[in-house]
Amino acid sequence: MTADPEIYLVDDDADFREATTELLEDAGLRVQAVSSADPMLRALDPEWAGVVLCDVRMAGMDGFATLKAVRAQAPRVPFIMITGHGDVRLAIAAIKAGAYDFIEKPVQPDVLLSTLKRSIAARKLYLDNARLRSRAQRGGGLRSQILGRAPAIKEVRRLLADIAQLPVTVLMLGEPGTGKSLAAQALHDHGRGAGELHFIACATANEQNFTSKLASLPCDGSVIFRSAHLLGPEMQSHLAEFLRRDDRPRAVLTATARDTLDDRLFYLASGVTVELPPLRDRERDIFILLEHFLRDAAARFGRPLPMTTKEMLGPMARHQWPGNVRELYAVAERLVIGLPPDLVYRRIGDTSGLNYDDAMQRFEADLLGQALRETGGRKGDAAALLAIPRKRLYLRMKAVGLLAKGQK
Repeated sequence: MTADPEIYLVDDDADFREATTELLEDAGLRVQAVSSADPMLRALDPEWAGVVLCDVRMAGMDGFATLKAVRAQAPRVPFIMITGHGDVRLAIAAIKAGAYDFIEKPVQPDVLLSTLKRSIAARKLYLDNARLRSRAQRGGGLRSQILGRAPAIKEVRRLLADIAQLPVTVLMLGEPGTGKSLAAQALHDHGRGAGELHFIACATANEQNFTSKLASLPCDGSVIFRSAHLLGPEMQSHLAEFLRRDDRPRAVLTATARDTLDDRLFYLASGVTVELPPLRDRERDIFILLEHFLRDAAARFGRPLPMTTKEMLGPMARHQWPGNVRELYAVAERLVIGLPPDLVYRRIGDTSGLNYDDAMQRFEADLLGQALRETGGRKGDAAALLAIPRKRLYLRMKAVGLLAKGQK
C-alpha cells in the first residue's frame, strides 16, 4: 500500500530532482517529484499533511505562480521556495507572497532536511489542532455524541474515553440500530486526531471490491467495518489477515453478536469489546434522545418542533423498540412531518388452518415485511437487521412474493 507523499518536489531540472529525491528518501521522507506544477495541483488536497518544495525559476508556471495557485487551493499547506544563490530580493518576495520559508541554491543538505522536517511537524500540529477545534465546535465531549443517562450508556462513554488514545482494534457489539457506528465515529473523533475516517459497508461488499478496499486504505486514521458479521467466510479471512498487519489504520468492527464472527476474526478483533445496550434497557433515555432527534429533524426539514403529549409519550415508555435508536429516530422524523408515531410491533400473522409449507411461507413473509417496515424499506438495513446477506434477503423476498416483478 502506497502512503501519501510528505513532500511534493516541483523543479524542471531533472538532475536536481533526482539528486534531491535520493537525499530526502535516504532521510526517510516520502517524496513525489514532478517537473511542473500541474500534476501536483491536480492531486493537492487542502487537508494534506505535507509540504510543497518548489523552485522559483521554471519554464511555464514559475514558482510564484505555483505559490499563488497553492494558496488558492490549499491555503495552509506550507510552501518552501528554492531561490538562486544570493537572490535576497526574490527570497523576501517569496515570504511576502505567503511562502513558509526559502532555501538558497546550491542547497545544503542539512539545511534542507532541517527546514522540511520543521515544516512537516508544523503542518501536522496545525491539522491536529484544527481537528480539536472542530470537535469543540460540535460540542466536544463524548457526552454530546453518545447521549443518555442510563448506567449502561455511561459505561460505554467511560470505556470509549479510556481507549480513545490507544491504537487498539475494537469490536462494537449490539442489536441492529443501537448506535454502533456512531460510537465508532466518536472513538475516532476523540482519538489522537491523525488521519481520516473510512467506512466499509460489509453488507454490500463482494470479495473483489472488499480486498481492493483493504489494499487501498492508508496506514493512518481509522476504518470502520460496518456489519462485519455479514461478511462471508472468505472475506472474514481476508479481514483477519488485514488485522494482523502492522501498517494499517486503526480498525473498528461492528457486529450484532460475538458468535456471528468466525473464531480467528473474533479473537483478532476483540482486543477491546464495547457492547451497546438496546434502547429498551436504557430507562428514561428514550425521552432524552427523542428531544434531541426532534430538534435535529425540525432543523433539517425547516419545520417547527411538534407538541408532545402524555397520551403520545405513554406508549413510547412501554414500547420495546425492536429497531432501537434507529427506530426512535424514524418516529421523531414522522412527528416533525406531522404524521403519527406509528410504533412498530413484532407481530407474526396468524398461520392457523395452513399446512406446514404455507405456514412457513406466511411466517417468513411477515418477518421480512416487518424488517422492511422497521427500516423504511431500505433493503440493506433490513438485511443487517435480520443478520443475513443482502443477496439472501432479495432471494427470500422473491420466494415469498415481496419483490416486485422485474426487480433484482
